[in-house]
Amino acid sequence: MLLVVSSPEILENEPAVINQLFAAGLPLFHLRKPEAGEEELRILLTGISEEYRPRVVLHRHHQLAGEFGIHRIHFKETDRVKLTSSDYRRMENTELVYSTSVHSPEAFISLDQVFHYALFGPVFESISKPGYKPDKDTKPDFGKQRPTKLIGIGGVTQANAASVLEKGFDGVALCGTIWQSRNKVEAFEKTLRSVSISNINKGIAAK
Repeated sequence: MLLVVSSPEILENEPAVINQLFAAGLPLFHLRKPEAGEEELRILLTGISEEYRPRVVLHRHHQLAGEFGIHRIHFKETDRVKLTSSDYRRMENTELVYSTSVHSPEAFISLDQVFHYALFGPVFESISKPGYKPDKDTKPDFGKQRPTKLIGIGGVTQANAASVLEKGFDGVALCGTIWQSRNKVEAFEKTLRSVSISNINKGIAAK
């Protein structure tokens, strides 16, 4: 699984770039704009082609999901810990797909099964947040039996994306390597190829 997380700032011609990434094969796009208001997100979402909106994951202003045909909702860690048992029962009885973020193996292992996958990082020093580094440069022990998929994020590039999968992650998420590239679609396509080749090689090795 290969995801792209948006730049935290609103960018010029951003909807057009997002559409191009989807057209290039992007499975899911995490719309994360911590400082954006509801109307700013509404304008951005309006620019995303209707056919791609079901592949958008909303981090904030979840109330916009129904308006734009979005059924994927993300909870940052500080919001997730505030969820009550009644919240989880409500979430279980919807057709929405939920994801979240974690920053420790313990937090991941304790996740409710309502979450389809979790972003964990940073796995390398962050590109978009210089100085934000992992605690340990080792493979975290998350246990082998886990219903929630684990996605590595933070400092992931074309050069190291395959190594994240080799560490036992189920997928990778790109952010800075996309938005700090001159050709964002090309950066995505190169990383997609490296991840695909890695998956093929793992399949051959397993036979």
